[in-house]
Amino acid sequence: MNKTITIIMILLFANLSHSQNNYSDLWKSVEKFEVEGLPESALEVVETISKKGEKDGNNVQRIKALLFKSKFALILEEDAQSKIINDFKTQISRSEFPTKNILESLLANLYWQYFQQNRWQFYNRTKTLEKVDKDDFRTWDLQTLFDEISFHYQNSLKQQLLLKLEDLKNFDELLILQKDSKTYRPTLFDFLAHNALEFYTTDENSITKPAYKFEIDNEQFLNDAKSFSQLDIVSKDSTSLQLQALKLYQDLIQFHVKDESPYALADIDINRLLYVKQHATFSDIDTKLLETLKAESNRLKSHEVSALYDFEIASLYIQQGSTYQPTINEEHRWKMKEAMA
Repeated sequence: MNKTITIIMILLFANLSHSQNNYSDLWKSVEKFEVEGLPESALEVVETISKKGEKDGNNVQRIKALLFKSKFALILEEDAQSKIINDFKTQISRSEFPTKNILESLLANLYWQYFQQNRWQFYNRTKTLEKVDKDDFRTWDLQTLFDEISFHYQNSLKQQLLLKLEDLKNFDELLILQKDSKTYRPTLFDFLAHNALEFYTTDENSITKPAYKFEIDNEQFLNDAKSFSQLDIVSKDSTSLQLQALKLYQDLIQFHVKDESPYALADIDINRLLYVKQHATFSDIDTKLLETLKAESNRLKSHEVSALYDFEIASLYIQQGSTYQPTINEEHRWKMKEAMA
């Protein structure tokens, strides 16, 4: 009986290995055709991978194939951008968690990239009460496009509790891997949230603001990580990119504040502090920032990650020290020395 089970297990693992190798061989063919300048042939192989992924229920391969189909469509087809967007929408409507979340993030990113490549067109358009053409994003005004981007990023972050349980290693096939990067982005939630933050922390600020626009006008936004995680961040200005950025920073900090390892928390916390410093409208920003940086460095002094906070303290001292002028402005005379220390 035990011998029979062993044989069955060997056959199962052999079939699994063969299946994975099939994908690997197919992707090598795609790469070969691409290097040889044969996108049509590469696309044919990608279509084969897509159908195989659909049949096998391999959603990672489905997503990867969709990305490559989009890439080759831009080379081979006129008016490809609209078709690519529609393909993503179709796949989203057919998918479930977590594939749906990843596709929502990718779709938001496609819109965002299009804006970055064509921003002058959007800045020259008058805001409309409704979409000129609900299916053609190229005709939308700036606010409409940004609302759509935000909508899809928010969709990508639905079911947060489940996203936090999804190990990012399960999606390596879709990533450009960097050594130790998962120390800072261990879960699918981390990855998707940071993708969204790239949009919400943009400096694009020419959208018409309401009279009650949200501003980073509270020095509590520079509190230590634990205190910041407990703040009630609300505003009537729901379209504010800064508001959404702070709420996402808070979500990530709440997620990591109890981690045994402090790397992911320190990374997102420092990014949050620097973002607030850049956009804050209250006074004496540097004093409050230094207070928090020193407190966090001291809290983590037994761990090497405290050096990240020390580096930011030194950077701030350098900025202050650069304003020193003998007999004219001597307030920060010794800041370069403090930075070195």
